[in-house]
Amino acid sequence: MYITERELRGQFEALEKTLALLMQSRDKAKAQLDEVKKLVVLGCGSSYSLAKSAAMQFAQKTGRAAFALAAGDLLVNFVDYAKLLEDATLLLLSRSGSTSELVRAASLCREGFGCRVLSVCARENAPVEELADWSLNIPWAFDEAVCQTRTVSNLYAAALGLACIAGGDEAGLEALTRLPALARDFCPRQEQSLTLAASEDWSRAVVLADSGCAGLAEEGALAFKEICRRDSNHYHMLDCRHGPMVQICPDTLVIALLSKGDRKLQAALLGDVAAKTSHLLVLDRADGGDKLPGRRIRLPDCGSADAEAIFGLYCIQLVCYRHALGRGVDPDSPEGLEPWIKL
Repeated sequence: MYITERELRGQFEALEKTLALLMQSRDKAKAQLDEVKKLVVLGCGSSYSLAKSAAMQFAQKTGRAAFALAAGDLLVNFVDYAKLLEDATLLLLSRSGSTSELVRAASLCREGFGCRVLSVCARENAPVEELADWSLNIPWAFDEAVCQTRTVSNLYAAALGLACIAGGDEAGLEALTRLPALARDFCPRQEQSLTLAASEDWSRAVVLADSGCAGLAEEGALAFKEICRRDSNHYHMLDCRHGPMVQICPDTLVIALLSKGDRKLQAALLGDVAAKTSHLLVLDRADGGDKLPGRRIRLPDCGSADAEAIFGLYCIQLVCYRHALGRGVDPDSPEGLEPWIKL
């Protein structure tokens, strides 16, 4: 078994531990989050995509300003972000806690603006922990494979949980805790459908998703590049019509992670996509008896669309993994990619 598969399939067991730790730490986390006037979430690569979700979900649940920045951008262009960093609290998301851009950018923010620092990291005693005023360390979610799978879902869930704590969303927290039990039934039942989707004759992928989980979906698109070496992009659902639709062709796999928002608008978009490619996988988070084009998978209802998106990510990751095996690509060894970058 490849390391990627082992970690991919073990992500919900890790998630159970992460959520248990989060609930144990919620009082201290809330005390830190109550002090946040403005949140700036930093990440690199996969964790930058997750930072986009974390910032959006924090803003949606609290009404407070929140922004996502690529740590490398901040490091290179630090003076451009001076006004943004005033009175800001940083949230660092990291697998290794050692990535140079992240550590150096956070250090600059501390030195230049006195920014408070919170971190979620999949390693203990990492450099980001030394910088942080408060840390959530989840070493059981650390991915040894170059391509992240369980680390991604656990960082996302932890950041979503922090947003729920900050916003007093008890239902959202409860929804997260339901995921591991639901996964035990859901994941095995999707093997055949996802293997079929992976085996179809496509050469590039597009992932469509909106709202708080859009950053997570962007990371899902990145998984195609890393795990099965296919060109890929993420777009917002209706925004796909504003240019990207031109490059959706018969050889394009489109994975649409539907929201619980306007059904007719999303269904119409899927109709447009289906007219251009037969490779359409619909990950549905809403109860609907309506007919939709493509292969449809109903994600388990846990009470939160943002939490349910983790099942969508699992589906995307498994398609990437199966497609890599089908075309003879080693999912553990993407060419020219390191687990974390040191400058």
